[in-house]
Amino acid sequence: MMKPILLILPILLLLSSANAQSECAVSEPPSFLNLRLGMTVSEVNSMTRPELKVKAKSDGERIFFKNWINKPAKGNMTGVRAVYLRFFEGRLYDIELFYEEGFRWPDLESLLSEVNRSSILTRENWNVKNGYAEADCEGFAVKADQVLGTHIQLTDMGLFAQVEKSRRSN
Repeated sequence: MMKPILLILPILLLLSSANAQSECAVSEPPSFLNLRLGMTVSEVNSMTRPELKVKAKSDGERIFFKNWINKPAKGNMTGVRAVYLRFFEGRLYDIELFYEEGFRWPDLESLLSEVNRSSILTRENWNVKNGYAEADCEGFAVKADQVLGTHIQLTDMGLFAQVEKSRRSN
């Protein structure tokens, strides 16, 4: 009777540790390039001028894109190849950054380490599989990869759900 329990116990411990790794009880999202989720267009502009000049739409929805393909970014945006900023109801709900090849992080682990240093995320918050990393936390998600160059995306999942609902109703 004791032998089957001893055989099953390591499997249960392994499964529980795998589940613990993908859980993220962190409620404060990191910031990237001085940008934080929930900022208004004017707050974004004050943190990124002169590199970015985001214009607001009257309905508060906006997808802003800028790239530095032909001319390297300067100042706060050094190393960034392209940026997407997505707004809903006047608030920034998604920050997506693509970096120059070879900029700063030689591998995914070093990128995750830097994100962790600039926030309260830990390595245990990340689920890494096939070169993609994701941390699904309380109200936000962070994705990172280096498959086609360094890419980081930070999303407010509450506002993202509202965006999806709004799109379905239109």
